[in-house]
Amino acid sequence: MTSIIDYAEYWWFSFSSYPLVVKIAICVIVFSSAVTLLLMARIFIVRRNKKRKREIITRLRPQLFSFLRNIILSRDIYTGEDVHTLYEQQFGRLEKKAYLSLIPALEDVVFQEKGTLDSDNYNSVIIGLKINKCLEERLDSSSKRMQLLALQALSRLGLTVADSKILPYAYSNDKVLRKESRASYMGVSNNNPFKFFDEEDTFNEWEEINLMQQFEMHHKDHLPDFSKWIRYSEDDEKIKFFIRQAAYFNQQTALSTIVAILQHDDYRVRKEAIIAIGKLNAADQESKLINLYFSQPLVCQFAIIEAVSFLNTGNSLEFLKNAYELSGNPDLKRLSAEAIYFYGDQGRELFEVLLKTENAANKKILEHVQNKLITSTLKTFHGFAKSYDQNVAPGF
Repeated sequence: MTSIIDYAEYWWFSFSSYPLVVKIAICVIVFSSAVTLLLMARIFIVRRNKKRKREIITRLRPQLFSFLRNIILSRDIYTGEDVHTLYEQQFGRLEKKAYLSLIPALEDVVFQEKGTLDSDNYNSVIIGLKINKCLEERLDSSSKRMQLLALQALSRLGLTVADSKILPYAYSNDKVLRKESRASYMGVSNNNPFKFFDEEDTFNEWEEINLMQQFEMHHKDHLPDFSKWIRYSEDDEKIKFFIRQAAYFNQQTALSTIVAILQHDDYRVRKEAIIAIGKLNAADQESKLINLYFSQPLVCQFAIIEAVSFLNTGNSLEFLKNAYELSGNPDLKRLSAEAIYFYGDQGRELFEVLLKTENAANKKILEHVQNKLITSTLKTFHGFAKSYDQNVAPGF
């Protein structure tokens, strides 16, 4: 031990005799080396932990999926204690690390098996495996990532928590956490789940998808009237989103509000309103759309052609013919030709006439319309791709 001390003293006295520049250089080198070693150790630990988690998920998730699915879909009735006992018999003690696979596997079951949330055994799985408790603990975590995962899982699994648990995140200064919690709030709260639509936050595409999933999963049979936000929102993106939702869920109560939006200053909002009128099958508004056609920008003209095709009243073939003939845009001409093609027997007859009389360039557009391998909105809407799939030989 004495020799080590003597050795240290020797180097200390030697260091003291060095010029200041050399001292600074040595200190920087030593400090940098220590930091580098610490960072390398940290990276090694993180990678090792991730590898272990990945191994757990890869190994257990398929087994857990089968285990949970069999219980939830079983005709036998299980209690929470029964589920817990069966789990420990098959997988051993229920530890925290097991939830790395357990919760994603349960989400897979809920996603793949419709009606899972209404199963008699679903609550027994939640209670017996303490899923609620685990997710609430994750909400209290200091890790933002864990909080976000907990909010998403609560929503996907159709679980509710006390408002006091989630409201603090709904007013967080962190924009991502705030938006995720507000979207999840619709699924996890029984107390005015749509309250945050009145806030000023805007929606991006991912958030719109998330919200739509919430509507579909938790509120399909008791949705609010979207016309409230279409009428009073000052954010154009919000207006467009709620118009799309009203059309998707066939909210006839929002139709009059959507028709009024045809006068909106933003042509992108008008476009969504036009498409929604078509999807809501508002045949009495068809003449209004046709009258607007030649005064609208190209995007809205596309939307009007689509809406007329969706309505398919049989009264607008002459309009579609004029739109086709007067269009100088090849994409708009193709869409008009598609609308004619799907416009009943009369439309098909007119399409056949065009095939015989058009020039080579326009005939190429018409051939594209007939090509079942080229997909489009109208082909999907009218079941063109579906009918093609049914006619394909097995094994093709």
